[in-house]
Amino acid sequence: MRIKALGMITVLVLATTPATAYAQSSFGSSGSSEKSKPVAPEYDKDQGLDVTMIGDLLGPGISDHLGFRSGDLGEMAPLTGKEFAIIFGDSFRGQYLGDGEWMSPVGAVAEMKNGKITMKRPLNDGKRVEQLIKYQHNDRGLTLLPSDVINVDGTLYMQAMWNEGVGNVLSTEIWKSTDQGKTWTSISRLPANYMGGMANLISWERGADGWIYMVSSQFKRADDVYLTRFRPTDFGHPERWEHLGKILNADAGEMSLRLIDGHWVLAMFNAASASIEIRISDRIDRDWNELKPAHVVAGWDGWNVTQNENNFTQLYGGYIVPGSTIENMDIVVSQWNTSTNRRYNSTQFNIKGLESFQFEPRMQARSMRMESEPELQVTVTEVTESGTTDPISVVPLD
Repeated sequence: MRIKALGMITVLVLATTPATAYAQSSFGSSGSSEKSKPVAPEYDKDQGLDVTMIGDLLGPGISDHLGFRSGDLGEMAPLTGKEFAIIFGDSFRGQYLGDGEWMSPVGAVAEMKNGKITMKRPLNDGKRVEQLIKYQHNDRGLTLLPSDVINVDGTLYMQAMWNEGVGNVLSTEIWKSTDQGKTWTSISRLPANYMGGMANLISWERGADGWIYMVSSQFKRADDVYLTRFRPTDFGHPERWEHLGKILNADAGEMSLRLIDGHWVLAMFNAASASIEIRISDRIDRDWNELKPAHVVAGWDGWNVTQNENNFTQLYGGYIVPGSTIENMDIVVSQWNTSTNRRYNSTQFNIKGLESFQFEPRMQARSMRMESEPELQVTVTEVTESGTTDPISVVPLD
């Protein structure tokens, strides 16, 4: 695969942490807003898609054996055999948001059984889930929200955002685990303004060519999606990352990028359509705006209507379950009633029929248009411990 840059994008790498800001809200990873009712796209739910709500992952009688009953998000990565890790964001021992001990992130070891996600045991050692990273929440809403987790040759890598209030990102950090997610070590920390803020919320996947490909945006649900790539040895060396430019116009929220059956699959919450959108392409180096999205789960009708496959109000997330195929895909979608906080959970949905959905005529992907101007241009500088600066060379891809 040959990838050409949309334009040289350079970044400012700082050794300092941005100043603390006050919280915008106290709890919750990223519940979507219900300020105005969005308009459902005209062409959806009519092209052979079969979407089924399987059920909640958390709650009384469901996750009691793990020691918590409410949480959101749920990014996943394979472990060994049929097991996979699932990482949740803001979570609570009780059955609604704010009920009991506040933890984020937490994780579990899960497996698919009879088409349903079954959580077997905590990801950490012990009989109940514990916060995977040691820190203290504060009254300004300090919390650590995971973006994605990936397994590369047996090592897990997790990226997460330090927030003081939802959307108020202080910095981001990457950890690795060499013991199947039981313990984590920090390998990189970036300021919130890295790449102009467009690398705060991410998802990543290893390509067939061996590179790690990362899609990213700002944690505002009002920004576009950008593409970056780097070698598997460079998770902790962002100065070596290669930024390829903007690939999709959207009000991007949580994303899940996965390579399935030789196809790149991007599942994403788009605030503009109040839905989880799925796009599928034969190649990642393209203009993803050319693809018509499949709106597989949406919240178009509000809380006064039954919550099911056709109306899942105040939804977000949309993470692809390991083992999914194009023909039979499972995703995890979060839901948060921000008015009452009583509905706060992550739910499994099954999707069939994506192989027949017309994302574009004949599913022939085209390369990204090279005439595009660079989206971000800043000086590349690394601040060393001595206070001096060393230039970093950025070479355009050819």
